[in-house]
Amino acid sequence: HPALFHAVETKQPVVALFVITPKQHQIHGEAPQKMEFIKAHVKDTCDRLKELNIPSIIKVIPTFAEMPELFQELIDTLSIEQVFFHHSYWVNEINRDQAVIEVLENNGIKVHQYHSNYLLPPGTVRKDDGKMYHVFTPYKNKFIEQLKQLYTAPLPIPEACDVVSVIDVKSYDMNVKFELNQWPVGEKAVNNILKSFLQGIDYKKERNFPSIDGTSRLSPYLALGVIGARQCLAHALKQQGEDAFYSTWVSELIWRDFYNDLMYEYPKLAMHQTFKSDAKDEWLKQDDLFELWKQGQTGFPLIDAGMRQLLNEGWMHNRVRMVVASFLSKLCLIDWRLGEAHFMAYLLDGDLASNNGGWQWSSATGCDAAPYFRIFNPIAQSKKFDPDGTYIRKYVPELNQLSAKVIHEPESETRKQCGYPEPMIDYKAARQQALDWFKS
Repeated sequence: HPALFHAVETKQPVVALFVITPKQHQIHGEAPQKMEFIKAHVKDTCDRLKELNIPSIIKVIPTFAEMPELFQELIDTLSIEQVFFHHSYWVNEINRDQAVIEVLENNGIKVHQYHSNYLLPPGTVRKDDGKMYHVFTPYKNKFIEQLKQLYTAPLPIPEACDVVSVIDVKSYDMNVKFELNQWPVGEKAVNNILKSFLQGIDYKKERNFPSIDGTSRLSPYLALGVIGARQCLAHALKQQGEDAFYSTWVSELIWRDFYNDLMYEYPKLAMHQTFKSDAKDEWLKQDDLFELWKQGQTGFPLIDAGMRQLLNEGWMHNRVRMVVASFLSKLCLIDWRLGEAHFMAYLLDGDLASNNGGWQWSSATGCDAAPYFRIFNPIAQSKKFDPDGTYIRKYVPELNQLSAKVIHEPESETRKQCGYPEPMIDYKAARQQALDWFKS
């Protein structure tokens, strides 16, 4: 956390400020449980800051629009000389930060900003003509070159402050209602998850199988900033040496940077617009199918398992995300933005850039997207990546007595006996309809 480190380095009293903006989260359609997850980590962070003799102020305002006024009130109440914080890169956040900086500078307060949330700041990796890459592989190759040149190890945890700030500012009383027990709270727990993942999992081999604990499951913590991408890379380098730069997992971290860089370069992506100006964008209105998809009642076991995992855990395995997104946008021809919004409404790792990038990739509307004719067969994907049906049985318990041979595509009579619905679409017909629609 560079901002914290450098603030403590001044040898002056330090106060930590966290501002909660619940209405802003609602405007962005984010999951209520994500807000509670944030609050739980703020509480944990405040407890850890106490160990460094750093008091915390927690404030609640509706939206970013009230941020300048809040800072002016704090300036009028406290003796503030400097403010340290991290860059944000999306439209609303950039505007928020500029408004706050204006208030601070008008009051003669020094502002220090640091890069923290991604491996490299957006804008670092560009083609020779200065333009943004639109294909991931050359972006990644250039990115690794730049990363190896610019990489510095993360800063250590700072020493405790010698001088303790005495503050008299009423702070929000944190009332946390986070109920998803499968997600441990706290930076120490997350560091342990990271270390265990790097020591015990063959990510390249196991990451596509949702029944295997073959992914890091760090995405919610990365989305919140509980752990940073540079911390992840530092641990990978310690474990694997320079080979880590070329590993499959670090490649996924670079995808995260790629989508953030795209949204920084093309703000329209944050405004529900397609990346491709000529992309098909007249989707079918099929509310009944959309509702069945949301509830995990499509009649396709892998699709339903994924959608129910999302509802129950605030997360979904990445392979399954691709399949359910392809199913909605290409087989049902339902607007990808509806799926994007549904994901944001439940995901703990709901990240605007990554979620948008994933949905535009799946729907053939985005940058370096899957071509329109690449349509995942949900039955074939189920048999390939959940061959024993273990993942399906966990999230679609009405099918838990079926054999691996039957579970991926039960017969009608078996479905009736299990209380499981018929497929809501005919795959072959839907696939042909999609091919004709995209080509028209």
